Amino acid sequence: MWPHVDIFAGKLTNLIIKMSVVSSRVSNLSSILKSPGVRSQLVKQSNRVYFKLPKNIKNILFNFENRNGIKDYEDLICTLRNSNIKDIDLADFLTEVRQCVSLLGPVHKIFVEVLLQLNWIDRSPEVISAYKIFLEDLMCAQVYHGKCIIDKLVELFKPAENDDVEWEAGEYRKEDIDRLNHIHDVLRKILKVVPMSSKLLLQSVRLRFPYIIHGTHVHEVYIYSLLQLLEYAPQLRSDILSLIINRLMVLDVNIPRSDINDEDEDNSMESNDEIDTNTNTNNENKENIKSLHPIAHTLDVCMEQILKFIYDTCYVKEELNMESLKKLYLDILKMFETIILPTHASQYVQYIMFYICSFKVAVVEAFLDWLWRKVTDPNVPTILRHTSVSYIASLVAAASFVSSGLVKKTQSNLAKWIHNYINMEENSDYVSDDPMNHPVFYSVCQALFFIVTARHKDFIGTKNNMMCLHELDLPRIVTCKLNPLKSCQSEIVHNFADVSRTYQLAYCYTIIESNSRHQLPIIHDTNSCNYTLDSFFPFSTYALNRSAQRLSHLLYDNSVSNCHSFMNKHRTDIAEFMID
Repeated sequence: MWPHVDIFAGKLTNLIIKMSVVSSRVSNLSSILKSPGVRSQLVKQSNRVYFKLPKNIKNILFNFENRNGIKDYEDLICTLRNSNIKDIDLADFLTEVRQCVSLLGPVHKIFVEVLLQLNWIDRSPEVISAYKIFLEDLMCAQVYHGKCIIDKLVELFKPAENDDVEWEAGEYRKEDIDRLNHIHDVLRKILKVVPMSSKLLLQSVRLRFPYIIHGTHVHEVYIYSLLQLLEYAPQLRSDILSLIINRLMVLDVNIPRSDINDEDEDNSMESNDEIDTNTNTNNENKENIKSLHPIAHTLDVCMEQILKFIYDTCYVKEELNMESLKKLYLDILKMFETIILPTHASQYVQYIMFYICSFKVAVVEAFLDWLWRKVTDPNVPTILRHTSVSYIASLVAAASFVSSGLVKKTQSNLAKWIHNYINMEENSDYVSDDPMNHPVFYSVCQALFFIVTARHKDFIGTKNNMMCLHELDLPRIVTCKLNPLKSCQSEIVHNFADVSRTYQLAYCYTIIESNSRHQLPIIHDTNSCNYTLDSFFPFSTYALNRSAQRLSHLLYDNSVSNCHSFMNKHRTDIAEFMID
């Protein structure tokens, strides 16, 4: 038995030795996997499978056209669409495809679309360079695919869906700019080689403009991209700016007006109570506006972008370029006529015209003359004539860059037209006292009353200035048979009455009281009709925070609501300039 025992003992010893070796290997593997990053790399590599792309692209394309090798063609498309491909393999593949670009006609539309859907913008520099060259060659050789190419490039203007982090105070992120620069490089070369592609580009940017439901970051990046596009495609400037202003107007009219008005009332109450606001309060207000009014916040960011573009276009090294200003003003004036002016009660977009008018006195004079021609043209629809005179009144009353001389000229034009209208009515065989027949007359009267009230401080310095107010012959206007005080807004009428009484320009309170008695409802009187103008003055308030920094210093520091407090403080000074 002893030999058998020796044999068993030997086998047992060998088994123990083998188990110790295996145990040491397992422990070593465990220690390796415990090292930082190794386990995650192994798991990541195990779940990621890379596919090799074929090298015989030309043969695959030829065989498909000849109805041979369809399976290889379909496998290639599936690999490109659904598989992970290494950057080095994709760069080599794109280089080989470039050699076959002349073969990529309409029959290979699906193959080209799959190539255009590749995520190339976030890959290595070698892939980005190869892909850009491929797009340029494809556009030159196969114009048939031009629309699809441009559509895919324009779609890349928008940030990724998971990227909703806004640019801080308009400071652009480097990674975003680098990404957009690659897209603009391709578009620049495409427009240079195929000039007719500008029409396709314009159609594409219109169709892919973000909707109102998209976030602020999508809008700001897209508008930034469109403005960058104008640097190498100036022929599209008018169309691109028109598109931007049109879409900003959509944002504007969808802002809840009631909430904005409530905020304005709160701000005015704080100013009247002389409550100081610190930086923390301003930050809280901004957060409230962003949370309560996401559309207003989006418009604010976009308005800052367009105002900055206007400034950078007109000013070269901080010096005003008159030629650039003139061209841009004429472009924006067309958009004002077709988009802004016909829009009812817009709140903010019209300040684009306000801003460009502030650059030069000649610009605001030209704009006021243009509006005045609208008002006095009987062929223009009545509603546009009324809106135009509202713009005149609001611009003259609110803009600090409108000089006293221009105020006098505007008041004189308004008063002269009113007196001519009164003369025409008095000399007419049939004088209609129905307010509905004289809407433009009442609009012009209200504009004159509004300007006199808002800019009365400009005329209290000397007797010559006061004479300009007396030359308007306001008593004849307020006492004429058409009775403009009855149809104008009540607040404007009472403020004007206070100013005119203080300066001894006209006495309105008797007429106001008489109008109040006649406006009482009368039973069974079907002929009674109360006609009151609306109080739309487009440059009255600007409640957006970021873009307001470019506009706040341009607003005249006097409003209709403050005229009473001003006159109460300065009645002694005013009395010195009264004219007997």
